[in-house]
Amino acid sequence: MQKESLPTLSGSGVAHVIVDDLAVERLTHEDLHHLATVRRLKSGDRITLGDGNGKWRIAVLRPDGRSQQRNRVDIEFVSDVHVSANQEPPIVVGLCLPSLDRASWALQKMTELGVDRIHLLHSRFSSVREAGLERGGREFARLQRVIREAGMQSRSAFLPNLEPIMSIGDFPGMYPACGICTLGGNGSLELEVAVVVGPEGGFSESELELFANKIDLGHNVLRSETAAVAVSAVLSMKRAGLLGK
Repeated sequence: MQKESLPTLSGSGVAHVIVDDLAVERLTHEDLHHLATVRRLKSGDRITLGDGNGKWRIAVLRPDGRSQQRNRVDIEFVSDVHVSANQEPPIVVGLCLPSLDRASWALQKMTELGVDRIHLLHSRFSSVREAGLERGGREFARLQRVIREAGMQSRSAFLPNLEPIMSIGDFPGMYPACGICTLGGNGSLELEVAVVVGPEGGFSESELELFANKIDLGHNVLRSETAAVAVSAVLSMKRAGLLGK
């Protein structure tokens, strides 16, 4: 007898929504508006709901009998909760903060690539902005929303853990074997090694001295967000076995 294959998140629905509670059978107004008006989904379409921590389930859109508005939809669960396995080892990237718009773009792509933990860093030549980037701050919440939206677009079972702004000098204490990307380095990107990227202005000598592992990304000077995506893509593909170990 042929063994029934397990469902995959990406193949189980036409849209994905990340929610706080997988037992709640009603989505927020914003999410319903996005599904029905922006995505133009209709009654009978299958979607998936996930918690961003590996758990997800399948639902079907149904007419909303509690609303007086036409074309309003609600959800009906049609599966139990599935659990996706964590990918190992985790990918950890420290991003020296460029402007918030550029950081948003980088976080979006890093989420799509499956980065597990992102630390916002400030260094001598990066953005000096720190206000609002502490946990619970307004700009920190904005970046978390970017990550959520990217996770829904890419139908990710897991969202990166975003860590609030801190000094680059504190990073090696958290990850003793970490590397820093800089021109002229002789190291390479390796799994199980946390990596610091940016800014395009480089690092001060005192900052570079904190890192024994210096990684070269090529001959050109990359923008912070370009370096972050390049590092994330290489590590993601290595972890998937697409570039070797």
